[in-house]
Amino acid sequence: MMNDLTIRQMELGPLQANAYLLWREGRDDCLIIDPGDDLDSIVRAVEFSGKRLTDILLTHGHFDHILAAAPLKEKYGARIHVHPYDSHMLMVSGASLYNPAWCRLPFVSVSADEPYPSGDADWHLSVCGINFTGFRTPGHTPGSICLLDEEHRALFTGDTLFAYSYGRTDFPGGSDEEMNASLGRLLCMDAGLTVYSGHGEADTMDAIARRWRR
Repeated sequence: MMNDLTIRQMELGPLQANAYLLWREGRDDCLIIDPGDDLDSIVRAVEFSGKRLTDILLTHGHFDHILAAAPLKEKYGARIHVHPYDSHMLMVSGASLYNPAWCRLPFVSVSADEPYPSGDADWHLSVCGINFTGFRTPGHTPGSICLLDEEHRALFTGDTLFAYSYGRTDFPGGSDEEMNASLGRLLCMDAGLTVYSGHGEADTMDAIARRWRR
């Protein structure tokens, strides 16, 4: 709980990818960022919150961050948001790097309802009373994005930036050059931000940036 915003972090599936369930007090709706490979845990968290799940925000299209998106859309009617450069990963299992030997959930093809803007300019997204600034951070995938909630000083970085590392660039569509540029932008952001990444623990931008300077 941070002021009037609740962020519920869940480590899902064998790869322990982070999903984040968010809601503001006084509202009856909620959203989830990167619902991965554990539908039951997500449904329990939504039901426990007492909120309506209305939106699914994806930071990129790899399987460990999207597998519950299709069944959540079916169950709750939630809208799926993804960058157009990664939208095909929701429809083609191989593009998402899906391997059933690593996963609990099956891959179910699904299309995005509310794609993020396709250009390079930052954009604004208001969901469940939470105002995000979204921006592209390619390198891990072409459509990787980050979401900044400036009001609550929270930054959701997906697999671009972790507390102690950064996302791999050796997958299809990855790029060392683009990753370096994306990290350069992130590490210069407000030191007081809390970084909520796709794997591992949350940490402050100040602590992460100081590790990079060592």
